[in-house]
This record gives sequence, C-alpha cells and structure tokens, in this order.
Amino acid sequence: MGDAAVISDLVWLCRDDGLLRYRAKWATSQSAKVPTREEFWKQLVLALLSSQQIWTPGSLIDRFSQTEPFALALASYRGMDEQQVIARLKGFRFARRVAAYLQADHEALFGTPNEWTKIESQLRELAAQVNSPADPAHRNREREVARYLAAMLRGVGPKQSRNILQELELVRYEIPIDSRVAEWLRTNLGWEIRTDQLGDGNIYEKWLDKIQIACAKAEVLPTIFDAAAYDWERIGRQMQKTTAIGYVNRNGQVVIRNTGLPGTDHGQSVYQLACSNCGHTYGANGSDIHLRLCPGCQGGAKGLDYRQ
Repeated sequence: MGDAAVISDLVWLCRDDGLLRYRAKWATSQSAKVPTREEFWKQLVLALLSSQQIWTPGSLIDRFSQTEPFALALASYRGMDEQQVIARLKGFRFARRVAAYLQADHEALFGTPNEWTKIESQLRELAAQVNSPADPAHRNREREVARYLAAMLRGVGPKQSRNILQELELVRYEIPIDSRVAEWLRTNLGWEIRTDQLGDGNIYEKWLDKIQIACAKAEVLPTIFDAAAYDWERIGRQMQKTTAIGYVNRNGQVVIRNTGLPGTDHGQSVYQLACSNCGHTYGANGSDIHLRLCPGCQGGAKGLDYRQ
C-alpha cells in the first residue's frame, strides 16, 4: 500500500474524531478572519510555552490557555516587569527563557520601529487565501509567512511558526510537524524523521514537502492529515483495545476472533462476536465493535457472515 493510500485510510478511520471534524470545517468554511494583535500575541505566548513542554488535555499549558482573561494578555503584559512575567509562568519549564523571548518579541512586534504592520498585512493575505477555494499554489505564500515569523521572532522555529498560523486558522498546507505526527510517519510510512533535526528550516521543509506530496496524492489537505495523525495515538489505542480477543463492549458483546474476511466498511475486517446474554454469534466490522447490539436479543443490525 502506498503512502497516499495509508494517509487516506488514516483520515477515513478518524472521520468521527472531534479535532478532525473541527479542522475540516474551518479548512473549508471560507470564513477566516484577520487576527488582532492581541490574538496573535496569545498564540505566540502559547507557541513559546508548548515548545518547552508537551500540551495534552488537562496539562498546565492547557489550563493556562483557557484562563479568562488570558494570564499574559497583551494589555496586561505591557504593565509587567520580568519578575512578574516569570511569576505568571510558575510551574512551566524554562520560564526565564520564555520570559526573555517574550520581551524580545514584544519589542520587535510593537516597539519602535515595529514589525506588526508588516505581519498584519501578511496575515490578511493568508486569510484571503483561506477564504477562497483550496489551491496548492497557496502553500507558497503560507511558506513565505512561516519562514518570516521563524526568522523574526525569538524562540520560534519552523514548527512553532506554523503552529501559530494553524491555531489562527490561516493555513491549509503548512503544518507543524510535532513528535506525535513524526511518530505516526515513522510507524506507518517508515519515514525516519529525527525530531531533533527539525529546528533546521531546510530539513523541516524537506519533510514537509514530502508530506504535502503524499497528501496531494491522497486528496487530503495537510491540515486534515495533521489533525488525524496528531490524535491517532488515542484513537488507535482505543481501536486496538476494542478488537482484542475477549473485549466486551458495554452491551455485553464479546470479541471471539478476527476472521480475516474483508468487512463492509473501508479497510475493515470481519470479527466474530458472541452475545454474553443469549450466546448468539455473528460477524461485525472491527470499527463497529464498541457499539454493537446483539441481533438476536437486543434488536441490533443483522450480523455479517463470519464463516470462511
């Protein structure tokens, strides 16, 4: 199976995931907005923090991102000294380093002279692209802006510059290659990506080019692939669990074996299930196991043929 086919299968399997649905919606909605300086600043702060620690649901950075008002909002930051900023970053790794980056970036963005006017113009161009039908040629401007941010902002490299733009919903083709995406590419496509080398813009773009080519062949926007690959660890583990022999779903349906027969869903195999209530046996797609009801005593859909 080629790389494009594997990517296509990944996106299909993740079709019901919340992150993927959200990303697909904004990537095709044509309702992008030009971010304010306050919105841009918040994403810059979060990008600098996430480059030093992993962002997972419920983590310190996740909770920090949801503070209302935002703990380091631009208006508040302007009235703080270095020690106050560090105090707001208590618990984060390399808080002093991040505080120094913020000071330098604030001066570059909003000092005299400042870069914000130029960046705002670039963001307006990206919003106009997202507000038109997807076109692979758009990646050229996306890349130019990502390169500019990485070169101009302290502490922001190739990954974080794209992360900022993606969080602002202004890109479809330039994506952050984080450790989870790199791991998926290594495991499923055999791509030997070394994350410790991705701070080099040339190496980063070499791998990103390869991702974009494979996504184009799969007819999948890179931002959609990114959402699926990013969240695959959770989804994949859940699917592996639900297809394990002996797994019992909440309706009392037990996995007996993988028959190896092709299922009726894309890329699925037929599994033999048995009802722990009445003993009825039947076949089901692996992707359906977690929600199956017994056709014999629970009114479930007719089972698939599982006899070889």
